[in-house]
Amino acid sequence: MQPMNKLSGNAYRGVNRVLLGLAGSGRSSAEWMTYRQAAEKGWQVRKGEKGTMIVKVVELGGGDAANSAEREEAKAEKEQGRAPRAPRALRCYWVFNTDQIDGIPLAERAEEAPAFEPIERAEGVMQALIEKTGLLVMHGNFEPCYIPSRDEVRLPRREAFNASGAAGYFSVALHEAGHATLSHKRLARRDAIGKRWGDEAYALEELRAEICSAILGSETGVPMSVESIANHAAYLSSWLKAIESDPMAIFTAAKDADLMAEYLLGLEAQLRAERRNAAWLGDYERAEERALSR
Repeated sequence: MQPMNKLSGNAYRGVNRVLLGLAGSGRSSAEWMTYRQAAEKGWQVRKGEKGTMIVKVVELGGGDAANSAEREEAKAEKEQGRAPRAPRALRCYWVFNTDQIDGIPLAERAEEAPAFEPIERAEGVMQALIEKTGLLVMHGNFEPCYIPSRDEVRLPRREAFNASGAAGYFSVALHEAGHATLSHKRLARRDAIGKRWGDEAYALEELRAEICSAILGSETGVPMSVESIANHAAYLSSWLKAIESDPMAIFTAAKDADLMAEYLLGLEAQLRAERRNAAWLGDYERAEERALSR
């Protein structure tokens, strides 16, 4: 869930992050590039290797390029006094993981990221929500949920996750953390819910929270097993079925989930910085006191 383009260094976002995150499961690299990019560097995609499709939403010029449904949508928006959106289409690209490419010098391969304690950082995301935004997190004999009216996350006790361990617990906890960004204390995403009604609104919000959970799990280093990845995929599939009428739902959800995850990781980074500074300030004050007492 941290894929990036090998040559540009740009991270893939939105639905492409999901597509490449799943396709890269089990690979040693999270770096990708097109066949042409590899060839321009003198590298060779191995014979028989299959590319992974990614997509980009592009605006069309209208006219014959726009289908009738898009023209009707633009007409309705114009009648309602809203600026009509340009017709859009998906453009497909195929990329290959660096594991599939020969000729890349070892020095060109990404250095292994420094190790850190995954539980500690994932805990930090939850703790930052509590300390910096006032979220109430309760553990007990609960079904996991976020209650907007009380701004409260309820989670089962940790011992309930003995079978799945940290991966199971944080998968659920970070999912509910994603939901908690609905609050006006955080990202104030109530408008995003208000644009849809009933089951579709609920399904789209579940998609957002589950993709957010997968991103946060990857970013914080929560151990991911084949089983946990399959569970994420199965959950996403189940909610996609609830909004089959909207083929763009997964794109919308992935884009929103990216923003939710960035916000939550930002809170965690702020909390870590504050704690480091507090420790440094404490050492400085004690040193100053010792100097004055001499």
